Amino acid sequence: MMRIPFGSLPPMSALFLDYINSWSRVREFYPQEYSLESIVSFARERPNLDRAHRERLCTALDAQQRQWGGNRSSVGKFEAGAVAVICGQQPGLFTGPNYTILKTITAIKLARALSDRGATAVPVFWIAAEDHDYQEIEWAAVLDRDSAVQQVRVDLSNPESRPSAWLELRDDVLDVISTCLTRLPESEFQSEIRDLLISSYKPGMSPVDAFARMMTKLFDGSDLILVNPLDAGLGKLAMGTLHQVVQQNSEIRSALLARNVALSKAGYHEQVKIDDDFSGFFAYRGKSRQPVRPEQLSTDLALSPNVLVRPAVQDAIFPTAAYVGGPAEIAYFGQAAAVYEVLGRPVPPVVPRISATLLEARVARALKKYDMEFTDVFRGRDFMRRQAVAKVQAVDIFDRARDHIASELDSLRPALSGVDSTLEGALDTSRQKILHQVEALRTKFVNAEARRNETLERHLETIGNSLFPEKKLQERVLNITSFLVRYGIGLLPRLEEALSLDSRAHQVVEI
Repeated sequence: MMRIPFGSLPPMSALFLDYINSWSRVREFYPQEYSLESIVSFARERPNLDRAHRERLCTALDAQQRQWGGNRSSVGKFEAGAVAVICGQQPGLFTGPNYTILKTITAIKLARALSDRGATAVPVFWIAAEDHDYQEIEWAAVLDRDSAVQQVRVDLSNPESRPSAWLELRDDVLDVISTCLTRLPESEFQSEIRDLLISSYKPGMSPVDAFARMMTKLFDGSDLILVNPLDAGLGKLAMGTLHQVVQQNSEIRSALLARNVALSKAGYHEQVKIDDDFSGFFAYRGKSRQPVRPEQLSTDLALSPNVLVRPAVQDAIFPTAAYVGGPAEIAYFGQAAAVYEVLGRPVPPVVPRISATLLEARVARALKKYDMEFTDVFRGRDFMRRQAVAKVQAVDIFDRARDHIASELDSLRPALSGVDSTLEGALDTSRQKILHQVEALRTKFVNAEARRNETLERHLETIGNSLFPEKKLQERVLNITSFLVRYGIGLLPRLEEALSLDSRAHQVVEI
C-alpha cells in the first residue's frame, strides 16, 4: 500500500493540512487531540448517560435497526454504557461517493480500537435525513464496461425544500438500477449486486430508508448502527440542547463571529459564513425546511440545526467519544467548537476519516507499462500522454533538437551585442518563439501518436477515469458499486483489513 502526503494531492484547505501535520498550530480551534490515547482518555472521562436517557435512546435505535435489518445487538452495548464513534453523511444514491464507505470503515475500525483498549465503543452513522439538498443525493457515478465515468440519476426534485427523509423514491429508481447494472461489466457478482440494489431501493421508500438498508447489508457483521435523527424519540433527547441554543443564540453568534476573525488572523479561510442573520437553525413549516433569522427564533418552532449546531445536538443524544470527518467537516469543526464553548460542553476529538484510492490490478499494470506514478494523474492528461508516448516512441529527439537550436542561437549573442546591445532583446524574443514552436511540434507529435495508438489512448482513459475521475479524487466521485460488481461484497472486509486507521496520508490500496 502506498501512502501519499495530503500536500501532494489536489488542493486541500490550509486548515485541514495544518490539522493533519501540525496540530499544535491549530489547537486553539480544536481543544482535543485526535490520537488514540487522547480519544481513550476522553471516552473514560466523559459522564455516563443517565438511565432514562439510555433507555429512550436504545428504544429508538432498536426500532430503527429492526426496520432496516441492522445490528440490534450493538444497541445493547449502549445500555451497558458504551460510548459512540460518530460519522455521518447525506443518504446518497446507492450510498453515494466512496468517501461514505471510507468514513464508515474509519468509524468501525476506531470503535474496535477503543474497545480493545477497554473503552467499549459502538460505530454510529448519522444519516443527514434533515438535509433538503436533494440534488446532492439523487446521483451515483460508476465506471462502465469501457472504464468511462457514467452518472445515473433518480428524480427527487421537489419545490418545497423537504428533508430527504420526507421524500420518496419514484418508479424511475427501477430503471436507474437496470441502467446502472447494464453499464457495469458482466461478472459473477452481477446478480448479487442486483439483489442488493433492488432489495434496498424501492419505489415509495424514502432515500434515507433505502440508504440505511443498503448500508446495513454492506456492513453486515460489523457493530455499525445507523440513525435517522428525525425520529421523534431522538428529537426529545435533543430538545434541551436546541432550546439552550435558542436562549443563548446571540452569545453563540458573537462567539462564531469572533472565531471567524481568529481563523482569518491565523491565515485560514472562513469555512461557514456567519453574519448578523445567522441563527444556526432551520425550521419546519409544513413540509418545507427553511432558514430561520434570529428575530424569528422561538422554542415553539419545529427546529432543525444547521451544520455548526448539529455536532452539539449529536452529542446531546449520544455519548460521543470521537467524531469522524472529512477535510471539509474538520475545517468547519474549527468553528463549531465555539458553539460547544458557549454551551459549556466538551468538544470531542475529531478524527480524520480514511482517505483512499482503490487501485485495480489492470490499472496498476497500465501505470507500470508507461512508467507512471500514481501522482502523475494529478498533472493532467497532456502530461500523462507525453509520459506514455515517451515510453513507446523516441521523443527525446525533440529534447536534442531544442538544446541544439538553443545553443546555436546563443552563439549569436556576442556578435549581436558587439554591433548593438539592444539586439540581445530581439534575440531573446526570437529564441523564446522558436523554442515554443519546437514544444508545439512535440505536443502535436505526441497527440498524433496517441491517436494512432488506440491501445495507449484507451489505457490513459482507464488510468485517468479510475484514479482521477472528473479531475477529482476517486473517493469523491465513484460509487462503490463500480467495485462491488467487479470484486463482490467480500471486497469491503478486505478493505477494512487493508486500510490503516492512521489517516494522516492518502492511502492507495491495490485490489
